Amino acid sequence: MKHTLMAGSALLATMLMGGCAMLGDRVPGAAENGCITRGIPTMVDDECLLPTWVAFGRTAQTGTQQWRDEVLQYMDDDTPRGGLARAVVFSQEDATNWPEGIALFKRYTPQAPESIQPLLQQWQRNLERRAELQSRLQTRLDAQHNRSTQGNSRQRQQIQSLEQENAELKKKLDALTAIEESMNARQSP
Repeated sequence: MKHTLMAGSALLATMLMGGCAMLGDRVPGAAENGCITRGIPTMVDDECLLPTWVAFGRTAQTGTQQWRDEVLQYMDDDTPRGGLARAVVFSQEDATNWPEGIALFKRYTPQAPESIQPLLQQWQRNLERRAELQSRLQTRLDAQHNRSTQGNSRQRQQIQSLEQENAELKKKLDALTAIEESMNARQSP
């Protein structure tokens, strides 16, 4: 009996130290409750609600673009579940989709069960921070581009000015060369 208990404890410790890979589609803590954490989570407020949404967020982050596209197409409805699923997926898309994700979080988080609202609010705040950082970065890049364009414009003006000056000097040089040739022609017998 002690041997079985020790073996069971060793197996449990190995599984816990092995991480989620050994649990497959399950989230630690959810396995004991029998929560299936794959697919699109429901809005049923039970012990599996939080683990399934956490797993869905992780899958949205690590999933393929094809998976995200399929979820967006499948969950294209005006329900809290559909809106929040799209918000999570949009949060893992490129920055052009972030405003829509933020709007969906704002619209549907208050309608979600209270047990997952803190998670959804955290995801919304993270997405808002990322959007703000992206906006700052874009502003800086635009300013750099404008400075570069202005610098290029000034350089073009300087080049045009120098080219014009060079053309005028060439005319003067040609005129002086013609005068010199004329003088040399007079001096020759």
